[in-house]
Amino acid sequence: MVASAPAFAGGALRVVDVTGQFDRFAMSTAEMPDAQRLAAFEAQVGPIADGFYARDRRPSHYDLRILANLRTYPERREAVLAVSRQFPQLFNKARRSFEAKFGPVTSDQPVFLIDSLGELDGGTRELNGKRTLLFGADVIAEIHSGKDMTAFFHHELFHLYHEPKVTKCVAIWCALWEEGLATYVASRLDPNADDDALSLSAPEPIRPAVEANRAAAICAVARRLESTTDEDFADLFLADSRLGSFPARMGYYIGYLVAADVGRTHSLHQMAELSLVQARPLIDAALARMATCRPNRVAEAHERSRSRRTGG
Repeated sequence: MVASAPAFAGGALRVVDVTGQFDRFAMSTAEMPDAQRLAAFEAQVGPIADGFYARDRRPSHYDLRILANLRTYPERREAVLAVSRQFPQLFNKARRSFEAKFGPVTSDQPVFLIDSLGELDGGTRELNGKRTLLFGADVIAEIHSGKDMTAFFHHELFHLYHEPKVTKCVAIWCALWEEGLATYVASRLDPNADDDALSLSAPEPIRPAVEANRAAAICAVARRLESTTDEDFADLFLADSRLGSFPARMGYYIGYLVAADVGRTHSLHQMAELSLVQARPLIDAALARMATCRPNRVAEAHERSRSRRTGG
């Protein structure tokens, strides 16, 4: 059996590091045949971190992903364990400065430090039916090593602080607001943070690519505000996808521009307290100030159809 993970001090917000459990499994099973190793992983590691490693989270290529990452783990090991050693100090320092501005951050769910198998440096996932904040020590080692991570932590802490204040929404405009506001808050709490520190430079610098054709980029986002498709979300917010010639993850930067525009007349606290219903007209007004876009005829037709069906 894999031993239970220790929890760092942190009041109501518990940070649980499971990188040690992953390390012990990866190193102690290195000589196992693949099939036996995979079965052992599923039984012993699958349930930890509230099921982050569970097969039902990864129905596609689960076996290949697990085995490939276990094979490369010895090459990554020292960097991952170094992040594990440094994490409590770095995270708690950022947490203190965040809470000095916003007050205590609490969560019923633990915050997990994991080997994410290359999935994330930080972010929330739904685990056991609950939104959970995770940090990937492996990706942190790869892209944040030797850098100031305060703004990165502030971004993720703001999500944890903000999430209970907004209703669940999968439309593009909701993601634009939530990710843009988190980026804007990090920039305000860390005024010296550059685009790299604000995660606006991966997988390529986003700001210059958007600013080269700002109006077209803004209109490309504006036309998709009501979309709930995975494809549109990926095109705007994921590193392995992009919308035509526009940069990957440009939704973060355009969301940041929207939040910065709203921030001219609202304090950080006021913005954090806005419901999504209250935020929507501010988002629309900010986009309209930044670009004049042709009407989205498809969206208008959909809305007319919806109104006829509902009698609105």
